[in-house]
Amino acid sequence: MVVAFAAVVTLVPDLAFADYGGGEFQNRMSGLTQNLVNVLLPAVSILGLVYAAILAAMGDEGSKSRMVLVVIACVVGFLAPLFIHWLQSATGG
Repeated sequence: MVVAFAAVVTLVPDLAFADYGGGEFQNRMSGLTQNLVNVLLPAVSILGLVYAAILAAMGDEGSKSRMVLVVIACVVGFLAPLFIHWLQSATGG
């Protein structure tokens, strides 16, 4: 019984409620991902730089090491959209 159900669900994607060529859910998730990567990630990177600058201005002893880590995170944050676009084009997506 279970094998028959699995075979039907596998062979008939409409019965499995599967979107096999896109769909509304996939479009929404793609839009959400684009917004996160293109807007939120650079904004958080800039906030990290501001935070590290405030710590340095207040004379925090560990601010220099934090500043280096924040700059590395900013570079990754600003390059992430390019890297994701490159991965999508490399996989044909």
